[in-house]
Amino acid sequence: MKLTSVFTVVAAALSASHAQPVNDCWSESLGFPCCPSSFCEIVKTDSHGSWGFRNNEWCGISTDCENISDEESTEIVVGNEEDIVVIESDSNVEDNDVEDEKNKFVSDIVFNIKDNLNNEKIVNVASLEDLDLNVDGYHFSGAFEDDKYTKFFDFSNVTQSNTYDIFLKYDKREQYTKQSGIDLTGYVDSLIERTTSFIPYWNKEMFKGTWNYIDGVFLNSVINLYKKTNNEKYKDFFIKYVNYYVSEDGTFVHYTADGVKTVDNEMGWVNGELDTVCESKILFDAYEMTGDKRYLTAIEFTYKKLMEMPYCYNSPNFWHKTFYINQIWLDGMYMYAPFLARYALLKNDLSILDDIKNQYAFIHDNMRDENGLYHHGFDTTKTIFWSKNNDGKSENFWLRSMGWFAVSLADILEYYPEGENKEYLKSILEELLNGILPYQDKTTKMFYQVIDRPEEIQLVDKFYFSNLKNSKYGNINTFVSNYVESSGSSMLAYSFLKYGKVYQNGGNFEEIGKEIFEAVYKHSYKNNTLSDICITAGLGPEVKTYRDGTLSYYLAEVVGDDDAKGVGPFIMAFIEYNY
Repeated sequence: MKLTSVFTVVAAALSASHAQPVNDCWSESLGFPCCPSSFCEIVKTDSHGSWGFRNNEWCGISTDCENISDEESTEIVVGNEEDIVVIESDSNVEDNDVEDEKNKFVSDIVFNIKDNLNNEKIVNVASLEDLDLNVDGYHFSGAFEDDKYTKFFDFSNVTQSNTYDIFLKYDKREQYTKQSGIDLTGYVDSLIERTTSFIPYWNKEMFKGTWNYIDGVFLNSVINLYKKTNNEKYKDFFIKYVNYYVSEDGTFVHYTADGVKTVDNEMGWVNGELDTVCESKILFDAYEMTGDKRYLTAIEFTYKKLMEMPYCYNSPNFWHKTFYINQIWLDGMYMYAPFLARYALLKNDLSILDDIKNQYAFIHDNMRDENGLYHHGFDTTKTIFWSKNNDGKSENFWLRSMGWFAVSLADILEYYPEGENKEYLKSILEELLNGILPYQDKTTKMFYQVIDRPEEIQLVDKFYFSNLKNSKYGNINTFVSNYVESSGSSMLAYSFLKYGKVYQNGGNFEEIGKEIFEAVYKHSYKNNTLSDICITAGLGPEVKTYRDGTLSYYLAEVVGDDDAKGVGPFIMAFIEYNY
């Protein structure tokens, strides 16, 4: 026997608490139908008006809705005409499935959403993770409390069964277009002019007062610009600035922010890290240009300090820092490998080049993922808290870490003689560049802060913002989008350009590098300022559990302008692009 049910649904008449125009289907503008004029069962009321739930969807209730008496009923017949079973009731009865669905919606979080694209809608979600904020062709800039977009919305206290007004802001994702006539020499000049003493304009992280890699990244671009232009002002600035921090006898110098100077290696040099070694690679240039032996003294001191660094467990690689125990970071290779390779040539000790090649090989074999990308960090003991899979690898693929790694390879190749080592290093750089290309953004032609998660929007906990002192958001939980980042994109532009020009015969890497550089120039360089720079990022140590390598962490780090970690690679890419 086939069963057919006839359900009698009796609607209870309820009055709306918010007035709407008579017979005006006000909810259609919000993406919802209006209820029939005879349907008056109010489920909830918000700032827009009164809502009913019918046929498994929300509908807007009009104020001219007539009361329906308790005796009125509607019969719904389902099935064949034969063997009909009728279920009737004089009281309000609804299908259980519909009732369950309605109850679920009633318990949802409701958002009245308006945005700067003139869209307005009501969204119901069971949890914040279900809130879809992406709009095709646009970059999500934030959820705000007000239509002036002055204060980010705090999702900390959002609860179910409540309604909230939020205002979303989006920026148009501009399509890359070919650029021409690019000249950054005026930009370099402005950065130099704003650095009048030992306090650099280009360091947006914090004043260090010591020999440090951030200064080294910018000075490296200045000296390379001098080599291409022969403009003495770049050489003069370079030597003058280096001599602030290297005394006449080759001792490193320390400054306080108010100018107190101390000539002392123990104060002017930061022990126990690879980062400080980075700047010392420019000492070779200073010595070659001047013949001043202070730089040789400083070079020897740097080498001594590097050789004091511990080696990771079961690895030929150095610890990144002495409090990053048994940890290899991709950026570490940029920090010391070019210096060490130049030192090998200075001393005519090619065995050092063998050691460097083995260090690259270990990273390639242990940190490269099957997707072609490299993990930011690797703990050779596989015990660190930020390795979510307990395999020693950090969870995500941070753009600038791969950028540092690529640049280190592009630079170090010129110090290797022809042979097996050089061919191996060329092969892993070419593999890296080919591996990252599928992740290039098709619209802007740049690359994302977290490479393989384009335009992903993440609810970031206040735990990250407060610990990272990110004042843009403050002590709140709010949504942040992954973004195209200029420093890492510039590093890749430089690497593609340099490798393509020098080593690739008949390939397209040089053209790809030009495209990426032009993309950064178009998207992130405005009004003599380079923006979209992640100021800093790292992993741990254990006392800093918020530096955990998650997407939330990388998106919570401060984004700024004109920091040398972006400016230096941007200028280096310009040099390869233009000369």
